[in-house]
Amino acid sequence: MRRALLLLVMTTLVVAACSTNGPSSATQTPTKTADIKRSTLDIAYSAFVDQDIHHITSKKALEGALDAARVEAKAQGGKAEVQTPSFQDSDETQLNDFKLFADAVNQLALGVQAAGSQYSAERLADATVGGMIKASPDCHTQYITASGRVFNSSSATITGANAMVPTGGTSLGGPDEAGLTGKILPGGIAYITWHDFTFGGTYKIDAAFRAILTKALAQGAKAWLIDLRGNLGGSAVDMTSMFLNGEPTMTIVVKTGNAGTQTANKDLRLGAEYQLPMAVIINGRSASASEVFTLALKENKRATIVGQKSLGCLGAESPNPLPGGASIHVTTQEFAGGVTGAKYNNAGIPPDVEADDATAVAKAVEILKQKIAGG
Repeated sequence: MRRALLLLVMTTLVVAACSTNGPSSATQTPTKTADIKRSTLDIAYSAFVDQDIHHITSKKALEGALDAARVEAKAQGGKAEVQTPSFQDSDETQLNDFKLFADAVNQLALGVQAAGSQYSAERLADATVGGMIKASPDCHTQYITASGRVFNSSSATITGANAMVPTGGTSLGGPDEAGLTGKILPGGIAYITWHDFTFGGTYKIDAAFRAILTKALAQGAKAWLIDLRGNLGGSAVDMTSMFLNGEPTMTIVVKTGNAGTQTANKDLRLGAEYQLPMAVIINGRSASASEVFTLALKENKRATIVGQKSLGCLGAESPNPLPGGASIHVTTQEFAGGVTGAKYNNAGIPPDVEADDATAVAKAVEILKQKIAGG
């Protein structure tokens, strides 16, 4: 009797469990999802927060991304709004933060679809990543879409004129493929300029530069006037070692702190006949490799810097490929002064002597003539 009663109770419990769970499972509605290019957003978020030299936090990165997603969703005809989740104020990726963020973007995408508008997942994802990197502006941090469109994180604008070769003097040849050209000006001032640090294939800017210096010496050069206006950089080529003697050239700063100080390569130093008085002209169109060149000479007082403050693009980036052919480039290094440790990235290198573009060459020539006269 007890056994029969026990079987009856067990049977009743099984039936009750089935009647409780069965219909409920059958009526559950899965969460609707839209194509938001989630893997692209995930990889971009992880790369940006993990690598950014400026310690961007998960909170700032995702809030910037979500703000941009809202704008794009509205531009596509969406009317849905979402609250900003509470993200972590940490400079490390947070899995739960990204889940909350992706859910919010998904709701915005569903809102576009519900409005009957033409929905583009690519446009939404592109705008979202573009907004994300705006949270930590730097000239080397960029998002390049699969179609080749470039989203810059920095809003800094290039200003000033390109280098203009003086009309007088004796030609030293050029311009070549890097724009390298020069003239011997009255008083023995060798004016030299180029627009790109080109290095590769059969052309190497450092070798071409040495050749024009040698040609200038043969024509009686007494001082070097290097005009880097309009030079936005290029390959990382060590050309300051030609004029230094083992001094510190720059300190490399990474997310975890200083990663060491580089020094000039004594093996690359040119002979005594090349160690003439020197001036370098810069302005807001001087960036990247041209700033690295200027920085080492300025901090070691090897050259007088004339003109206007440079663009402020002293660093290096890490490229991260994304699904579909897009990529996010994140600034992972900053280059600070090798002597002073001063940071010029996103700030620009100030000249020793200020001059506008119209008078910079004349001012530099005047300074060099005084140095020549002073022995």
